Amino acid sequence: MHWRQTQSRRRLNGGSFRLLRMVILPPCTIWPCATVRHRLTRTALMEMSGSPRRRRPATGRPSRRSAKRSCPNPGKVMTMNKQYERNVRPGLMGDCMMRKLARFADLCLTSRNRVTAGVVVAVSLTGLIEYPTAVHAQTVAPRSLAPTTDFSKLCVAPPKLSLKRDWKKWDRSQGTGDLEEMYDAALLYADGAPQIPRDPATARKLLEELSGRTWPGKGRALYRLGKLMLDPAAGPVNSERAASLFASAASMLHMDAAVQLARLHEQGRIAGADIKEAERLLRTASAAGNVDGVIGLARLQRSGRVGLVQQAATDDLVKLGLLILYGDLGRGKCSSLYEIGTILADETLVPGGLPEAMKWFEAAARQGDYRGDLALAEIYIQGRAKATPNVVARHLTRAADAGYAQAMTSLGEHLLRGDAVPKDLPKAVAWLEKAGTYSDVDAYKILARHYRGEFGSPPDLPKAAEALSRAAALPGHSASVLVSLARLHVAGIQGKPDIKTALSLYRKAADRGEPSGLTELAKLLLARPQDANGADVLGLLREAADRGSPEAMGVLSDLYECSAIVAPDADQARAWLTRAAAAGHARSIAALGTQANADPAVSRQNMEALIRSAEKGDRESMVLLSFAYRTGQGIDENEQQAIKWLSAALAPGEERVRAQLLLARKLLDGKNTHRDEAGARALLEEVARGGDASATFELGRLLLSPSHTDKAERARGLMLLQKAASSGNAAAMFVLAEQTDDELRSTGKTALDWKRAAAEAGSSRAAIALAALARDSSEASVWIARAESLPVCSARDMVELAQVQSRVNGVQGTERARMWLQRAINDIQLNEPDAATLFLIGRVMLDGTGGQTDKQAALQYLKRSAEAGKVEAMRFLGRNYASGAFGDGNIGPAIEWLAKALRGGDEGAATDLARLAGSSETNAAPAIAALKELAEAGSVPAMREFGRSLQFGFGVEADPEQGANWLRKAAEAGDIIAMKELSRAYASGYGVELSASASTDWLLRAANAGDAEAMYGVSLAMTLGFGTEVNAEAAQKWLTTAETAARK
Repeated sequence: MHWRQTQSRRRLNGGSFRLLRMVILPPCTIWPCATVRHRLTRTALMEMSGSPRRRRPATGRPSRRSAKRSCPNPGKVMTMNKQYERNVRPGLMGDCMMRKLARFADLCLTSRNRVTAGVVVAVSLTGLIEYPTAVHAQTVAPRSLAPTTDFSKLCVAPPKLSLKRDWKKWDRSQGTGDLEEMYDAALLYADGAPQIPRDPATARKLLEELSGRTWPGKGRALYRLGKLMLDPAAGPVNSERAASLFASAASMLHMDAAVQLARLHEQGRIAGADIKEAERLLRTASAAGNVDGVIGLARLQRSGRVGLVQQAATDDLVKLGLLILYGDLGRGKCSSLYEIGTILADETLVPGGLPEAMKWFEAAARQGDYRGDLALAEIYIQGRAKATPNVVARHLTRAADAGYAQAMTSLGEHLLRGDAVPKDLPKAVAWLEKAGTYSDVDAYKILARHYRGEFGSPPDLPKAAEALSRAAALPGHSASVLVSLARLHVAGIQGKPDIKTALSLYRKAADRGEPSGLTELAKLLLARPQDANGADVLGLLREAADRGSPEAMGVLSDLYECSAIVAPDADQARAWLTRAAAAGHARSIAALGTQANADPAVSRQNMEALIRSAEKGDRESMVLLSFAYRTGQGIDENEQQAIKWLSAALAPGEERVRAQLLLARKLLDGKNTHRDEAGARALLEEVARGGDASATFELGRLLLSPSHTDKAERARGLMLLQKAASSGNAAAMFVLAEQTDDELRSTGKTALDWKRAAAEAGSSRAAIALAALARDSSEASVWIARAESLPVCSARDMVELAQVQSRVNGVQGTERARMWLQRAINDIQLNEPDAATLFLIGRVMLDGTGGQTDKQAALQYLKRSAEAGKVEAMRFLGRNYASGAFGDGNIGPAIEWLAKALRGGDEGAATDLARLAGSSETNAAPAIAALKELAEAGSVPAMREFGRSLQFGFGVEADPEQGANWLRKAAEAGDIIAMKELSRAYASGYGVELSASASTDWLLRAANAGDAEAMYGVSLAMTLGFGTEVNAEAAQKWLTTAETAARK
């Protein structure tokens, strides 16, 4: 002994030698905390030192005094806690022991040395570690327990549990028999085994029975039941009941339960969550030698949430946690190999510990612990260490071959992705199918994603539905499976939506308390009120919101702002919007950000909420956060962070579709960034292949936009919108109504038919359009009444409804028009309006809609619209300033706005400027100067009009040659009018040489560009032989083509 003490002095600093003696000598010889030492009785010390003396068991309900006398001391507590979770009889210890143990922790764990002392003593008292382990209390294992050790000779296999009866059909009338046997069965059903599928429902039934009985293992049963309360696969998550169960188990000295309760406090998942209480519970578990308590306390200290803690003190906790595991390992508990690796791999606990951690994971894998293989595979997949795909595949395959469903599922998913192992779809499907036979719900969910086309294969929606149906048939499935299956039925598995089945599945999910089930059910009933059958939609949404669903909060905000099922309430709408944003609802955060005069403090809070939501895995939040980093709105611009969050949003996984849809809409919108139609279309194509109804509608609308002229694409757009319309999508019907009757012939309906269908399906915009088209006031009144019975939510629709009311219903209509116009103005004061709506409001104010004309207010709205980029508003302002509508002597603003319109792409503004130049000498100089500046800047219409002005002397001294030069530049740039002007110039020799052939050549170029007038001219030239040979046949063809073009 003397030699050991001498050697130890060389390894320990100063006063730490005292700690060494505490480990070597009997516990009754030295106690690290004087206060506790003097409070312990001689009897307690005898118990700590292993005295065989036993107390007489307490019977009945002990008095307060007798309870205190029968309370064991900390040493006894720790010894009992490490006996493979076999607790003492419930009630013997009770809260008294928990208070004494907590007091022990508070007294002894108050400084760096006391932390070390308290936990080392706790560990030594239980006989967990021998002297050499205590001496080498470092992150590096003792030499005798290095990761390269042959642990096969050391490991003691844990007892294998087996089912001695089928407990699935058990009820209380059958009796329980051996409670330990019942508990073992509950564990098997809760965790599953290679030959025993998971059955959380049966496990819960057994644990409920065991938790209500008085037996030595009650604490264990309470703890395992609490864990099931937090498992979504076992039913609705109930954090409050889990906390209550953990607290009861912890009062019976089950330290794993104390750690779980601490985590609930730390994560804020229960009412009255308190970080200080989490710290107290972890200190208590640490004092009892619980390694999860020790490491949990170290992580909490590293987080900085409990104030400033010296790094060295936390380092000591990490070392002591490893000590406990080394001690367990020394006694043959080889599951510690994986646990040691987990601690060393955590950069916050052991910076740079990953290489050593991987050695321990390898050691775990060699002993058949598949978690070691999975950990190594994830390290390689995450890029924390380099390995060839074969190495990754070997680790995953080894774990899967051992019969672990989790490994099979992970291997199958990575084979589908092809991100860390070579892509192999048949093998992936085989592994996932095999995992499914082990009742792994996740395997079927990934299979469903594969069959929806997420991993590159053609979609097969019937197979996707079959996979989800098989998952829903498993006893451990979560309600989210039902929600996913319902969405498939809404999209239409066989090409036609099955709303009845979808409603049934949503209701089942809602009955199980799944917030998304409640929300999706409510949204479907809102879209299809005919199927509501008296259902309380608001009640469903409020229940989902109370369960923490941000989506439900956002929908409630929308309903209170504008809906047909509840009266508008701005305060309620704002309250729900704020609550949804605080909960991380991405679209609510975006809505608050677009509101006029947003408070900077609120914007900052919203950004913080967005970051929290993205970090929790919300895909839409990731998309918005990526855009925020890219544009620098609300946060410092950071391109790397933008790329990181966008990649995370689009990574394979659940809810990826939501991210793709939001991203597509953002790319099409182009607000604060460049518009990317090609990128948006690629996203919509992929999502639409999986049967998503929203993507089908968005893609169809995109293909029918004016920029798309390809007949085949437009025909496909019609087909997609028809599909969306067949499921009752009023917006799709209205888009169809905006197409020409020629295009709509294939649908079997005219534009007017589609407008009526849209109005009947609930589109207020369609009803307003029908009122505007009505042949008489009585018909218009019918459609106005229909529009006002529906939610009119956009400022644009309100203004258009005001216009119709003002024209149709006399004095009453004027009053209603004034009301709708005021509602539109109120709306744009609260929310950032679009330029088109501002332009419309300005126009109706000038027209006197609502019985009042306010020229100055109208001018302000028109300017806001023009400044927001509305080219039509720019030209309107220019023309009205020029005409004197906004007062005389405003030629300067007229030229300024027309020039801006021309720069914005309005070719007609060039003609307006030219006319303004020729209207008077006063206007000429500034108008010509603007045209010249724009022509020199490359504006083709400006080149043409500047050339014509020079040719004919409009507002400037005539210069035919210079005029012809500018016309030639415009013509060569593709301007058809310039081509025809040049043709006339060559025909007459005005500013150019007289040349019939050059005249006909330019006319032919204009004809080839599709101009009907030029086609007629070419036909005449070929008939007469002007500048070309006579060719009657070609002349007739050009004439026919011209007539066809003219009809169009």
